[in-house]
Amino acid sequence: MKRVILKYGIIFLLTVHIFGQTGQDEVRISAKIGDNVLFVGNSIKFEKKQEFDDILFNEVMPACLEYRDPDDEKHKLNQKAFDKWRIFRPTEMNEDSTWTFIFMADPFIEGSNYLITNPLIQKYGEKDADEVFERWSNCLKVVRVYL
Repeated sequence: MKRVILKYGIIFLLTVHIFGQTGQDEVRISAKIGDNVLFVGNSIKFEKKQEFDDILFNEVMPACLEYRDPDDEKHKLNQKAFDKWRIFRPTEMNEDSTWTFIFMADPFIEGSNYLITNPLIQKYGEKDADEVFERWSNCLKVVRVYL
């Protein structure tokens, strides 16, 4: 377990370093001492990288951006949390021929929705949301969550 955490920690630090060096994204840390940070590492099957990327940015992210929780307080938390999300795309394939997309909530906002199910259902309806989620899931080899 420590080896996996170390591996993804190194990947994360390298990604931050690369973005910081190229100027593509400013390195910023939002969490304060005592805050939790959520990391989700999605290992994507070799042949599914482009499909996952397309689903993520053309279907999932628009649904999340447009999502309106019926509870006003929960909606405010969701908006605050979404503003703190960062997505790191892989630049190299892993040794096992997978691609790792890293999602980071910095900081983790307790009580907010970090799942894609409700946004997908609200945007596409239950049947189409199931289809999007099935295609998303078929791209995954492993999902790791660290809080």
